[in-house]
Amino acid sequence: MLRQTLRPLFHGEVSLCFGSTSFSRQCIRHFNVKPAKESIKPFSKQPVKVSTKPFTKQPTHRVRHPLNHKNDTTQRSKNYKKTNTTFQLAPGNVFSTFRKRASALATIPHIRTKVEQLGISKEMLKPIANGFYRDLIAGKVEGCDKDTLLSVNGLAGDRRIMDSYLYTRFLEYAEPHLPKEITSKLTSLKKITDLRFPHEWYPEARRMQRKIHLHVGPTNSGKTYSALKRLTEAKSGIYCGPLRLLAHEIFERMNNNGIACNLVTGEEKRIISEDATLTSSTVEMVELNRDLEVAVVDEIQMMGDRTRGWAWTQALLGLRAQEIHLCGEESVVPLIKQICEAIDDEVTVHRYKRLTPLSISEKSLGGNYENVKKGDCVVTFARKDIFEVKRAIERETGLRCAVVYGALPPESRALQAKAFNDAASNFDVLVASDAVGMGLNLNIKRIVFESVQKYDGKSFTFIHPPHLKQIAGRAGRFGTTYAQGEVTTFEQDDLSYVFEAMDTPTLFLKTAGIHPTLDIIEMFSAQMPDAPFSSVLQTFEDMATVSGKYFLCNYGDSKALAQSMDHLDMSVRDRYQFVSAPTPLRDTACLQAIIEMATLYSENKDIDLKKLVKLPAAKESVTKTKLDQLESCHKIIMIYKWLSMRFPDNFGTSAEEAGELKEQCELLIDEALKKVHFRPRMKRASYGQHKKTKTV
Repeated sequence: MLRQTLRPLFHGEVSLCFGSTSFSRQCIRHFNVKPAKESIKPFSKQPVKVSTKPFTKQPTHRVRHPLNHKNDTTQRSKNYKKTNTTFQLAPGNVFSTFRKRASALATIPHIRTKVEQLGISKEMLKPIANGFYRDLIAGKVEGCDKDTLLSVNGLAGDRRIMDSYLYTRFLEYAEPHLPKEITSKLTSLKKITDLRFPHEWYPEARRMQRKIHLHVGPTNSGKTYSALKRLTEAKSGIYCGPLRLLAHEIFERMNNNGIACNLVTGEEKRIISEDATLTSSTVEMVELNRDLEVAVVDEIQMMGDRTRGWAWTQALLGLRAQEIHLCGEESVVPLIKQICEAIDDEVTVHRYKRLTPLSISEKSLGGNYENVKKGDCVVTFARKDIFEVKRAIERETGLRCAVVYGALPPESRALQAKAFNDAASNFDVLVASDAVGMGLNLNIKRIVFESVQKYDGKSFTFIHPPHLKQIAGRAGRFGTTYAQGEVTTFEQDDLSYVFEAMDTPTLFLKTAGIHPTLDIIEMFSAQMPDAPFSSVLQTFEDMATVSGKYFLCNYGDSKALAQSMDHLDMSVRDRYQFVSAPTPLRDTACLQAIIEMATLYSENKDIDLKKLVKLPAAKESVTKTKLDQLESCHKIIMIYKWLSMRFPDNFGTSAEEAGELKEQCELLIDEALKKVHFRPRMKRASYGQHKKTKTV
């Protein structure tokens, strides 16, 4: 049972009292993912790798950049080829692999299950599948020729994408061979999943003649400032930001300047005045049901994000504002023009140049942390390395380091940034993940890339040039202490990649993300009354058709979460809300918490936040593991707040009580960052030293 009452997940004083370790293992098996290395394993006794060599860069899994690897005969260059082909089929093998999957179509379990949910029995499936394979070999199946298969994005690198494409082509082939009642259902499903014209979802916006102002330029060019200035002059308006932190910043700035502004994010609402005409919100919470004079949508290039891009596209298509100011990178200009031309919106492009100079150093730090200086921001893309880098810098230089990374609550990130910016705080250096690239105003003199690669869940890949440029642009911000910014790397080998990435021409965005509305999902689900919700989402994803300007955002996390809740008694609307909650799937504690919340909700029981999360006493010593646990606690609190805004009757902890617990957790995290005790999991060595590393 999901709610078995065994011992809590954690032995320490930080306890998440909603399940057992066996439940944790059930979650891991159910989601078919391994917990992150930094996840809490209170009972494991893993060997610790140590080295007697100095703390230096370990490049065994990091390779020379692809812009200059052809003449590199080192082992690292060989690793580069291996890393980037591990999950890829060669072009010549795509068609043969697709044919093999097609030959076994009737026996592939998840495909067989999906066709059965549509009413296609095993007896019907086998002869149709055999005919499909024969015609595929003969070249008679549309969309299954070699050239088309090679052009399908992701087909060569992901078995799930291949099976999804195979399933879609099979349904098209099977339709003439099926009984009328099944073809009628397929026709209805295809109509519902026709997403080629998302602008038609917002008829009220289409009745308006909107003016689109596109503000584009590099980081630190003043593009957002110009748009916000227009917002302050408006009689009514909204700011839509990518982060809760940014929404809070604009909210506070407006009210401090005497302009009444309300705040709306996924987790909270702050109504300063019912008469306030301005709102600051996260982009997912954009208000589409009232007319406005001005709307500002920040970081518009994120409409190309595979997971969240739909929110920016929704804002662009659905806002009922006379003026819409879009702020972002040059990369979005052609796509925005294409979309707006199709809906008869007028577009004006405003281009900005960087306000302060930014230079790339000819020298790296030479792999030596002694060369870190006051005002530096050292960027490392592996969260687990942040505290090791911090410790090494403080040991080698005597400079104190603040830290910023994605798992930190936004409020804690803001406090760390404030400490770094304050000359009197004695925090001279910032060690950060790529979370530093957005949402914080920082007094950085020099960006130091500790590495130019990031682990993507499968392999190490080089930082995409636009992302690298955005991070590099944080140095020398206008209006701060340092009038000129500088960029360098920790290792000399990485510096050439930075030079070439910074000089890379603009990579233009070709498609924008979309996401079906809840009403569309409900209509689709009604056609499959016996199918579990996870299968409904998967089938929708398989059958959806989009136009060339759009793509369907990734349902991966939602499907995984839905599968864990399929056995619960909830409506489609309620399920959709739960699987849409901001739940980090790699955090086992968060998974346990939301499943426990969903279970209690389905049983119509009150959900008490204080029973889900218990915090330690402030005086207790803090280890890295307990810091991880505190971060999990904060995420659970935010999930609770998010759900309580949508189900206020069942989430009994008041907003005030939840807010107090959240602030208490943030204080503990801030204190933990100051005094956390380190227990290094492994010291890194140079490539030559790596072979000498031993396990004890």
